[in-house]
Amino acid sequence: KMSTMSSSSSPPPRRQTTVLVGGSNGTASLVSILGDRSKAENAGHTIRVVSRHPSRFADAATGRPIRWRCDEQKPFSDVVPSSLLPTNWTTHVGEADSVFGYDETDEVSVPGERGRRAEYNGLERAISGVGAHDDGGPADVLLLSCPVSAHLPILRRIARALYRLESDGALALRTANGRRVRRPPLLIGSMYAAGGFDWMCRIAFTSEKPPTFPGVWSRDLALFGLKAFPYLCKSTKPGIVTMYGRYPVLTCAICPSTPRVRARATEVLQRALQCDSTGKYLHFLGLSGPEHYGGDGSAEELGTDAAAAAAMAAVAVMTEA
Repeated sequence: KMSTMSSSSSPPPRRQTTVLVGGSNGTASLVSILGDRSKAENAGHTIRVVSRHPSRFADAATGRPIRWRCDEQKPFSDVVPSSLLPTNWTTHVGEADSVFGYDETDEVSVPGERGRRAEYNGLERAISGVGAHDDGGPADVLLLSCPVSAHLPILRRIARALYRLESDGALALRTANGRRVRRPPLLIGSMYAAGGFDWMCRIAFTSEKPPTFPGVWSRDLALFGLKAFPYLCKSTKPGIVTMYGRYPVLTCAICPSTPRVRARATEVLQRALQCDSTGKYLHFLGLSGPEHYGGDGSAEELGTDAAAAAAMAAVAVMTEA
């Protein structure tokens, strides 16, 4: 007879560090939801915010993160929305673990270089985890939640930060005996990727590339973009945001569209977008996507369910000589 395991004995969620870039209403919603420590699914999930207005998410005097409340309207059906159908409301209350301003600098110890200190700006600290006020370590995903008009200037900042961290050796991870550890890809993307997000990435990383860049990253980078912004939300008061609904379908494009990146995107993005609790899961677009989205279905053949993603993630961290 097979015994059933209680929810209390299930393994804790995998550790994850999500960096929300931009101070939009979407960022406020995610801070409220993902920063709610009363929810078991948020255990081990570190949330960082980088914004040109950090005082919206942290007290300017003390630096302590500000608590946000999200009042979410849940309709009877989001497939056929109607004001006549019944709705109910739920409240999320949470805060970020660390908040940074783009140009706020701080002196930190450069990883892997004993005794060397350098000035890192907010974005460099948020990505590397060096000097952050949390124990989340390096970022797993950089999630842009901002207007399309802000994509290119923010991507330029991200490119400059990554080139700086690469130069300092802060993207690579080494064990105590000096052996290099291969990290899973760092995901960089937008909650709304219309308007040529992929081309803006190309422009940003090409124009900001320093002449000393060796041409190979010590940690793989991957791009993603959602086809539609997932939340209908608005904030009219400081610390309070209202979510009137969620987009019923989450479609996502990634590059490179490899099994390793798909598995990583499945694991990281579905946690950031609360897919397990909403029942709305990612659908990958592109040539390898499902046939009803115009692809050949090869991504589905490789499996993108939770078990496959966990298996791919387990072998993603490999020790290299």
